[in-house]
Amino acid sequence: MHNEQISELLAYARSLGVSDAKLLDVARITVEDHFRDLCEDPRCPNYNTSINCPPHSMTPAQFRDLIKRFTHVLAFKFDMPMEAVQEATLREAALLLHETTAAVEHQAKSLGFERACGYSSGGCKRTFCYERADCAALQEGGQCRHPDKARPSLSGMGVNWQTLSKTLGWIMHKSENAGRDTVMMAGLVFLE
Repeated sequence: MHNEQISELLAYARSLGVSDAKLLDVARITVEDHFRDLCEDPRCPNYNTSINCPPHSMTPAQFRDLIKRFTHVLAFKFDMPMEAVQEATLREAALLLHETTAAVEHQAKSLGFERACGYSSGGCKRTFCYERADCAALQEGGQCRHPDKARPSLSGMGVNWQTLSKTLGWIMHKSENAGRDTVMMAGLVFLE
């Protein structure tokens, strides 16, 4: 792992407006099967809507196998005002998160992390293809309409955000004295 490239990648993520970005050993990512089960029951609105969400995305077992190929992960977050993640404005917040994840992944590749891959919170269908009836990638022979931006859901693959937040020293939900509640939305980019 080259310190100069890592420093540059962290600085790049911060330049995109993230609230924080940190590098950690991939072994500190906790993947648990029951988080994927929560996508189905109680039913997440993103369940069965895209290739990047259950039941179509990688299973937790497949994801655990995949991340063994990497050594580190760049984690980043946005502390979003609570009103930004309400139904009426959630699409814009999710769009920012998915686009940031894709941008950090692209930058990592340009810095020499050729196998870098990014994962995001939430589903892509309601973010990018909300006006479409179906996810094109779920159609026979279909391709994703936004492969350069849409990223798989971390929760859908079993990432335990509660544990990861504690590991990173991040708070998932903050209530501030001025009455401005915030909630964390985060992404990960795996690096070899």
